[in-house]
Amino acid sequence: MKCKALVFFLVVAASFLLGTTVFVECPRAEDVNLKFSSPWPPKHPMHTMVIGPWAQKIKELTGGRVTITLFPGQALGKAADQYEMAAKGICDIALSIPAYTPGRFQLGSVFMLPFMVTTAEATSVAYWKTYEKYLVDEFKEVKVLWLYVHAPGQIFTKKKPLKTLSDLNGMKIRATNPYIQQSLKALGASPVAIPVPEVYSSLERGVVDGTAMPFEGMWVFKQYEVVDYGTMCNLYTMTFAIVMNKKRWDSLPADVKKIFEDNIGLGMSRKSGIVYDKTEAALKTKVIESGVKINDLPSADLASWKKEGDKISQGWAKEMEAKGLPGNAVLKEARSLLGMD
Repeated sequence: MKCKALVFFLVVAASFLLGTTVFVECPRAEDVNLKFSSPWPPKHPMHTMVIGPWAQKIKELTGGRVTITLFPGQALGKAADQYEMAAKGICDIALSIPAYTPGRFQLGSVFMLPFMVTTAEATSVAYWKTYEKYLVDEFKEVKVLWLYVHAPGQIFTKKKPLKTLSDLNGMKIRATNPYIQQSLKALGASPVAIPVPEVYSSLERGVVDGTAMPFEGMWVFKQYEVVDYGTMCNLYTMTFAIVMNKKRWDSLPADVKKIFEDNIGLGMSRKSGIVYDKTEAALKTKVIESGVKINDLPSADLASWKKEGDKISQGWAKEMEAKGLPGNAVLKEARSLLGMD
């Protein structure tokens, strides 16, 4: 009513003062503006190649009724707080990192077990399919839009190369993934949990001797500037979840929800994985060109490390079962989807 009154007033005033007719369009009641929070820097490939194009597509498909504005670089909150921010409505959508809240996403952590990764695409697809079958309750506070993982992570070190597993003994290695921490500890290393935005300074100041990271992270977060060596081992991956505040989701018009539903889920999980795989290959070249020396572990050492990883995986399943969760079934499902059985 206020908007109609304003229109009438303006039309009358314009008629007297200008001798012309003025038309004022009220904002559409259905217009939706969504805040998307992310811990990654503005030019991260996930922003430029996945989230940005997705947001633009949603805007186009809704005829401009939905605008999604990205707030990168922890502008709205710390990396560890992203899930809670979406759940509590501090933002509408968030890029969250389950590993930053240990113990909360228990079954989904199967994809963070040592060597439980092939390509980012295949593992992201497996993550989504496992979510649909087993993990829905772990994300019950939010609407899950899509899930994905990054490309296999390697070990990067400063000053001392990692040529054999024995070289890990006594080294301080950054790893936020708790199962990779176990794996490193079994080899005599001292794992340190540091969020990725803080790794550069930790390496620079000698707080840690190295870090577990994909080449993409090495380049995007400029950590290649403060490491000297990289050791190929395809050790791990990290899981990520794009989640939306549940009340905000429920408030969307039915036709807008339908457009979202047609453009989230498995397709976006796959696309995110594909982008990570392509980015990883390109940035590996850049990291090597920057001067970081890359080597492979001896095959016998890698096989030995994988045996340790299997022990951790079996221990994970046993722990889940003790909590009344289907750990054995989830581990079997994940391995089957990844072609490991």
